[in-house]
Amino acid sequence: MKKVARSGWLAAFVCSVACGCMAQAPTAAEAPTLQPGDAQPLNQPVSSTMTCQEFKALMAGDKRTAGLAILWLDGFYSGRSGFSELPAGWVRTVSQGLGGTCAISVNASRSILDVIGQLHREYGSQR
Repeated sequence: MKKVARSGWLAAFVCSVACGCMAQAPTAAEAPTLQPGDAQPLNQPVSSTMTCQEFKALMAGDKRTAGLAILWLDGFYSGRSGFSELPAGWVRTVSQGLGGTCAISVNASRSILDVIGQLHREYGSQR
């Protein structure tokens, strides 16, 4: 038993001396250098009160942030509604449903969460 305990202490000592067990930030020499064209802008903030008009503007500018907004807002709605799972292909359903609904000019002032709620009522019950 003492032999096992000593070998464990020895392994921990060797590991700490070699710095193999601790996560470390890369040094300046190891960090990748970004070129002026490589810098990617941060995602824009996503509000839970976003309207279709704001969503369309987001889609026109930054599709990556718009996609993340769809996922975040749907997750927010699902969590608040107590849904623990969604049907297969739901991401595609909600993405296409939001895009189609918000493309109609009459829905410009409609809340994205309202649209997501409608999609859950109409298509989410097919679980």
